[in-house]
Order: sequence, then structure tokens, then C-alpha cells
Amino acid sequence: MWIDSLALADTWIAVVLATGGPGPDVDDRRQRFRVLLLGPRNGRQYADDIQVDMESLAAAALGDSAPCAAASVRAIGEPSGPGYTTENRAWVSLDFEVLF
Repeated sequence: MWIDSLALADTWIAVVLATGGPGPDVDDRRQRFRVLLLGPRNGRQYADDIQVDMESLAAAALGDSAPCAAASVRAIGEPSGPGYTTENRAWVSLDFEVLF
């Protein structure tokens, strides 16, 4: 994570958090990640833009996204948010699963 400061006030932030996942099933592993997109400080007006960006990520994870048949990424559920931090940063989150 980050520590918010005035130096980051105009920065758009993307956070990727590993959240574990179920144990291996035969040879398949399913690692889960939460992606959190945040807008600039005092940027409540960017909530719709962040929602659109997250929906674009989710749509990209719907198709056959297995590069070289090595792994695939898929969205789990629907985007959560928008919400707002104490600094008035709009945020949206979504969980993804990497199957390899």
C-alpha cells in the first residue's frame, strides 16, 4: 500500500493485492488478487471514470485470455464501489483469479 501525501494529490493509483486462493486442485493453481483503482485526492467527480476503467478490466478478463496457453485471468464477481477515502479519492475494486 501507500501513504497518502500532498505529493500524491494528483496521482491516480492502482493497487494489486494478493489475497491467496484455494489450494491446488490436481495440477491447477488459482491465485486470487484484488485490484483497487483510485482517483486523485478531492476527486469525487472521477468516480464514473474509475468505474468505466474497472469495467474495461473486467471485460478484458471475460474472454480467452490465456497467453501461450500458460495462464488465464478472469474476473470474479462484479466491481465494488465507487467508494470514497477520507481524502475524497474515488475508488472501485474487483477480484481477479489467475489460473495456471
